Amino acid sequence: MQITGNWGKITIFNIYNNCNNNNMIKLLASFYSRNWTQLEHADISTANVIWLGDFNRHHPLWDDPNDERLFTPKVMHAAEVLIEAVVDVGLELALPSGTPTHQHNITKSWSRLDQVFLSEHTEHMLISCDMQTDLQGILTDHLPIITVLDLQMEPATDIPFTNFREVDWEEFGLALETHLLGLPPLEWILNHHQLDSSCKTLTTAI
Repeated sequence: MQITGNWGKITIFNIYNNCNNNNMIKLLASFYSRNWTQLEHADISTANVIWLGDFNRHHPLWDDPNDERLFTPKVMHAAEVLIEAVVDVGLELALPSGTPTHQHNITKSWSRLDQVFLSEHTEHMLISCDMQTDLQGILTDHLPIITVLDLQMEPATDIPFTNFREVDWEEFGLALETHLLGLPPLEWILNHHQLDSSCKTLTTAI
């Protein structure tokens, strides 16, 4: 999803990554590599990117580093693929490290599977990013995360336009005659440059 405004542009990727492979992360990195020009360009201000969702990866960078049961060699290798993709795109961790988001169905122990990554230059827009224990759904093992950004959106304003119905055409005619008398003498138009210049001069007078 893309959101644009006078503050710039944000592209949001809502992600679910399978716990058994890194296919989604590789596809995401490949998509970004092929489309980075569009993703990193904004007509106004800066372009921002957010990756968020359930990444199904454990690592001491975001989990409790004292919970060593989570960090098997296989798990660490899988997480490094995600970390490498995030670094290549230039994203930062928005949800504070150590914040749990998932409770194991059997052991009832907490860990971190859900993430919010955002562009490095977007950090100044971040007001808050935190999990919400009071909003946990019934029979769900993940906690919702609420991210608040300052987009500084301004209300739309009406653009004034000329009301031709209110013109005093007699007065307008007299004023136009005065302006037309000040134009250069008439001559044949022989090229595009003369045509453009004559149109501009006439339009200015009107």
